[in-house]
Amino acid sequence: MIKINRPPTPDIKVYTEKNQNLSTEERNFLLALLDSQSIQFGSFIPRLQDEQERFTKAEEETLKAIAYYANPENFKDNKKLTSAKAPNFKVYKDPELKELLKATFHKKCAYCESLFLQVSPADIEHFRPKAAINRFVDQKDEKLIYPGYYWLAADWDNLLWSCILCNRKNNLDVPNTVADEFGQTRQALGKKNRFPVLQETLRIRSHNEDLTAEHTHKLILDPCRDNPKEHLFFPLDDEDLGIVKSSIMEDQNPSPKGEASIPVYGLNRTELVLARKQAALDLKSIFLGLLHSLKAFISKQQKQENTDAEEEEFLFQKERFNTKLDAESEYLALKNHLLEEFNQFDLLQQLQLKVEDLIE
Repeated sequence: MIKINRPPTPDIKVYTEKNQNLSTEERNFLLALLDSQSIQFGSFIPRLQDEQERFTKAEEETLKAIAYYANPENFKDNKKLTSAKAPNFKVYKDPELKELLKATFHKKCAYCESLFLQVSPADIEHFRPKAAINRFVDQKDEKLIYPGYYWLAADWDNLLWSCILCNRKNNLDVPNTVADEFGQTRQALGKKNRFPVLQETLRIRSHNEDLTAEHTHKLILDPCRDNPKEHLFFPLDDEDLGIVKSSIMEDQNPSPKGEASIPVYGLNRTELVLARKQAALDLKSIFLGLLHSLKAFISKQQKQENTDAEEEEFLFQKERFNTKLDAESEYLALKNHLLEEFNQFDLLQQLQLKVEDLIE
């Protein structure tokens, strides 16, 4: 997982075109549910009071979600009390929005960094689950609590591009796992409704509360807000190559966010580990080829011999190396760890270079 610089809410129809109306009854009911001091929704009160005011598709969907999920007759004490059908969440499925998310995350899963569209469709993932929450205390699944973060279902900042193995829960193999009492080595991996926080009393449960107060208490990594490099690292020894582990923090304990995020996103599922390992071996092979071609070029140049073939080989290897590091390349978090190791290679030091000198 790498840090993603998410752009501001895009200028697309679902967020900009005010063509949705609400009935007087809906407006009055919402006015009773909105707090004038709410950071996110206080400004909606005068708009709801004005019968001529229209709303964007995202706003309309959000307001209808508030009317349903914040209704105390529908939900109370973490339980769903109603059989009434919930309003549909459709904004996150908008084709234009999906294309922008695809570009924002460079076609890769926001969590595992895999390119997957050639074999699997994308999921538009809600970082904070919209309808219900699995508290996932001590990395164990719990009974769902209701409602979830319903007011964020159409929020641009809550949407990510994800593969189905990170976003959905599946029973998957994990390397170096001891079999349980039934002889099983598979684990329930993937996010789905999982969203652990440090203490349940710190969780934001209402659209009227300030969500920023929860940012420091969430226990899983948000690639658009957190710096995953501070919480995850990749061992480079042969035995663990491809595996991700939690960083050791200043208190000498593993990062809590790393510990929670690895199983929530399934970051050590076997096939993913093998793919990362192969990517690491490929990058190392290309880098060594690059260094050897550069050494051959310099050697012939010093002898004042023709260097056309060596220069062509060097440029070819350099292009291959840089292609493996571009924004759309897989597993950049692991590769960045590898680059630090590459700087220690004897051959690179003999050439009096640093890896950065070879990156364009």
